[in-house]
Amino acid sequence: EYPPSVNGVQTEGLDYDRLKQDILDEMRKELTKLKEELIDAIRQELSKSNTA
Repeated sequence: EYPPSVNGVQTEGLDYDRLKQDILDEMRKELTKLKEELIDAIRQELSKSNTA
């Protein structure tokens, strides 16, 4: 039996795993960035209310 192919290109599970891993890594980076921005915004709001 031949592995499944798309347009004659063999698609093996490894490629999907790598793609999935890349997507997860990117999402993690974006979430970390978002989290840091949120924390900064909260800190700024807190410091504003402290000086008021």
